[in-house]
Amino acid sequence: MPGHFPVYGATGGNGSKAYQCSDCAAVITYSDRLLSIGDVHRHLFVNPFGISFEFYTFASCPGVVAHGEATDQHTWFPGYQWSFAFCQNCGQHLGWFYEAVSKDTIPRGFWGLLVTHLLTR
Repeated sequence: MPGHFPVYGATGGNGSKAYQCSDCAAVITYSDRLLSIGDVHRHLFVNPFGISFEFYTFASCPGVVAHGEATDQHTWFPGYQWSFAFCQNCGQHLGWFYEAVSKDTIPRGFWGLLVTHLLTR
């Protein structure tokens, strides 16, 4: 199990807000890493089973690790495959990592992290 990510302040180096894991409070990423996909960085989608997911999209999340083989099954972003994303500190499921199928697609990858699994400080 990786070490704990201490919170030294409520903001990142440039004054951005910290996003933390709701289970262990480890710092996951910062607000300056929010990434607009389709002109928004907060998304709401429903999976094939009728379960709604609201999540933010980020360009990078140093406190998260992707796990599992990527798949394009039921992807919410055409041209992207997804795999599960977990807190690097405690292992809580935080969302998904999306990676482009084509090497020509920009961005090459991004994170979708569940609003309900993040604390904002």
